[in-house]
Order: sequence, then structure tokens, then C-alpha cells
Amino acid sequence: MRLIVAIEARDKPGLLRRATNNLVGFKANILSSLGYVEDGRAHILFLIEAQVEPEVIEEALEGALEDVEAEVVASKVGPEAVEVVAEFLSKRPALISLLEPYMDPVDLLDVLLRMPEEPRLRVYSYLSPETLAGILDNADDETLLEIARALSPQTLAEALRELDPDEAVDVLQRLPESIVRQVLSMLPPGYREQASTLMRYPPETAGGIMTTSVPVARSDETVQDAIRKLRVGEYDVRDLVVVVDHESKFVGFIEVDELLRHPPGEKLGRIARKPRATVTPELDQEEVARIMLRYYLKRVPVVDTEGRFLGVVSIEDVAYVLAEEAAEDIAKMGGLMVKVKGAAERYITVRVRDLIRARLPWLLLIYVIQSVTANILKSYEDVIRNVAIIAAFIPLIMDTGGNVGSQASSMLIRALALGEISEHSRHDILVVILKELVTATTIGIVFAGIGFAFAYIVSSGSLSVAAAVAATLFIVILFADVVGALLPIIARKLGADPASISAPLITTIVDISVAFIYMAVATTLILGVRP
Repeated sequence: MRLIVAIEARDKPGLLRRATNNLVGFKANILSSLGYVEDGRAHILFLIEAQVEPEVIEEALEGALEDVEAEVVASKVGPEAVEVVAEFLSKRPALISLLEPYMDPVDLLDVLLRMPEEPRLRVYSYLSPETLAGILDNADDETLLEIARALSPQTLAEALRELDPDEAVDVLQRLPESIVRQVLSMLPPGYREQASTLMRYPPETAGGIMTTSVPVARSDETVQDAIRKLRVGEYDVRDLVVVVDHESKFVGFIEVDELLRHPPGEKLGRIARKPRATVTPELDQEEVARIMLRYYLKRVPVVDTEGRFLGVVSIEDVAYVLAEEAAEDIAKMGGLMVKVKGAAERYITVRVRDLIRARLPWLLLIYVIQSVTANILKSYEDVIRNVAIIAAFIPLIMDTGGNVGSQASSMLIRALALGEISEHSRHDILVVILKELVTATTIGIVFAGIGFAFAYIVSSGSLSVAAAVAATLFIVILFADVVGALLPIIARKLGADPASISAPLITTIVDISVAFIYMAVATTLILGVRP
């Protein structure tokens, strides 16, 4: 495994050699070592490969270098080492060139995000095009814009050439138009043409995530012609050949392993197979992912309205889409009203004002809605005053109802996302209602029994209070389950994102219902008065 070992000690001749010898004693392969001296203290950073736990190295080096008051920190390369490397490079940014060849761009990006702005801006200019490309591909919006402003368009163009055209377009579509024009003008003609084609489509559509770098052959060409294309061409997708007719209309795919089983003179049109589905470039990326999962497709062709082949969406693209959509849905279910700029992957770069803007409106809305609950309880203050014990069960019933509603909502959001049910199918909706009614009835009976026993004990043997709690639990669980299941379907039917019907909203609706139902039941069963 790879380890980062940082040493701070009183500077003394031979210090680096002593530290190196100690590491070699652990049979460590030293990949890189860098250091500097400041105020009489030596700062040394090693990147090593060794099958030794970091704690063992720390203890051994501190003991061996005790005479120079050494402080040693060792950790595995990755999130654990980020802080150590960031602190070291903040003092000497130019030393990144000695470390860069051995660290993944994702890990380097984490390091950069923890450095002060001035040294971080200097580091960008020291990075190779390959490393810079990896950082651009993984950077959040805020960091991406910072890099683009810190470097020349020529440097950005050189880095983007290291990415596939569809990946480069993902980066360019997040930059200001003025920067994009300059960078595009400095890309090679063929690469620029591919990028310009992809940029015609919004980033969250099939056209925005597809790749055009695939081997394409006509249906009247032979197996031998296709193999020749694969040998001489440079493609991002190399495990299949796309077959089109003389009008560039999509005919089908041929996987390379199948291609090699046919005679060299076999016409491609005879052996090409159409996949189970094709998509148009305007189709939302989430729907593309759903189609690929439904039909178990590794590749799905993108065609225009006339059937002409445009590109391919790969399973790798879908994996990223699913992760991105899942993160967005989780944010919505947590009550974020808007997408926080640059916060989809890296919380550390989000500005406080963006977090406030994302969270405050929803919380204010929930607060206003919750005021209805307070007004309902206030209207029953005489009941609560006469039988104060019933107030003790309000939080319990509200939480139970909220949990049931959130569970049902989560299950239905998942089913809709995977295409297991359709919001347009009356049969599916009826099945959902019947299943949830049966499920909720069973759960309600169990909770009513438990709630009755618990309330009977807490209320010192009051049958009326226990009955009120049990009845309310049953009704609330039934109501919350059905509402939680139907709200995502209603949202999808109205064209909204089901995840926007988030847990806080469902909980709020249930709280209002609990207040009304519980007080009405309590008034009837305990005081014998119709509400």
C-alpha cells in the first residue's frame, strides 16, 4: 500500500539519509521525497510503498530521530493524508511536480481544496496536462471556474485534449461562454468538431452524455473492413462496431468478439443486431439510465427523429448519472429547496450563503405549515386541560406517523425511479393503494395493540386514554402510509420530481393530521363529546 510520511524535526546534517535508511529498513519502496528548511526546522515528505501499518512507522521514526525532536505523521494515501500533503504544499507549491506522478488526480483535488488560495493558484500552473485533465473532470463548479481563470485558454485546451470529447464537453458546459470560445478555438479541428456537436445538447440529456468516438461502418461493408477500422482508428468505445446504412440511419451493433467469429467477407448488414431500445438526444439522462437498467444494456444508441445515428451512451456514463441523481434526490428528500451550486459532490467548497439559500426557504415553509398544528391543538386546549396526560402521547404518535409516511414515500420513489410502476397506469396505482392499505392495516393493528398497553400503563389504568391512543395510532398509520405512497405518484403525474415530496413535507402533513385526528378521537372517547 502507498503511504505518506511527514517528518518535522530540528535540522541537522544527515537527517534525510537517516530517515531514508529507517524507511528502507521496513523494506519500503520510496517513490518520492521532498523537503525544505524553515526557521531551523526541517520538513520532509515521503511517498512510499510498504506493507507496514502507518502507526508502526510513526513510532519507529520518532524513536530513531528522538535526538532531533522529530514529529512524524504517517497515513495511507487518500483522504487520511490530504491534510498533511495540503499543509506541506502550502509552504512550497512548486514541489507538487515531485509528488504529482504518484498521486491520483482525485486525491490531488482534495489536497488543493484544503490549501489557502494563493498557493493553490500557483499549484495549477505546475500540473501536467494529464493531471490537470483529471482534476478538471472531477472539480466542482466553483473550483473549475477558479482554475479556468487562473490558467490560459491554451493550457486548458491542452488539458482537455487528454479527456474524451464527451468528458471535455461536460467541463466546457460549466464554464462561461467567453472562456469556452477561446478554448474551443485552440482545440484540434477533429476534436473541436466532436465537441461542438455534443455541445448542441443540454448536459443532462442523452445527447449531452453520449460519446461520438465509436467505430462506425456501413451495412454494405465487410467484417474485414470493420476490423481494419478498429485497428487504425482511435475510439473511446472499442468493444463494438456501429452499423449504419447509406443514409447514416442506424442498423445495429456488432460486438467485437462476435465480429471475429464471422468470415472476413461477410456483409455487416447481415450480422448487425438492433438493441432492445434506442433513445433520442433530447431524452433526459435519468430516463436513459432507467431504460438501460430495464433492458440490461451496456450501450444504447442515440438516434435523431429520422433514425440517423448520433452517438452511444455507455454504462459508465449511466453509473455517473445514477450517482448524481441519487445525490440530488437525497438532497431534496432532506429538504433542500434548490440545488446548491457546486455542492453535488464536494461539501467543503460550498459557500455559507449558498447553504442558507438552499435550506432556509424550505424550513420557513415547514414552519408556516406547522403553525396549523399549533392552532389545532389550541382549539382543543379545554380537552388537554381536563385530561393533561393525553398531551404526553402527541410526539409519539406524530413520530410514528411521520416514519410510516417516509417509509412508504421512499419505497414509491424508488419504484418510480426504476420504472417498476408507472404513474400513468391506473392498474399500477390501484395495486399501490391496495398493497399499502393491507400493509398499513397490519402495521396499524400491531402498533394499536402496543400503543394501548403502553398508554394504559402510563395513564395509570385509564381505558379511555389507552383506547384513544390506540385508535389514533391505527388511523394515523393508515392515513400516513397511503398519503406517503400517493404523493410521489401525484408529483410525477404533475411533472414534478417525486423526491421533491420530501420527508419533511410528508412529516408536516402527518403532524397536522395527527393533531386533528388525535384530538377528535380523544374528545369523543375520553370526554364523550362529539368534536
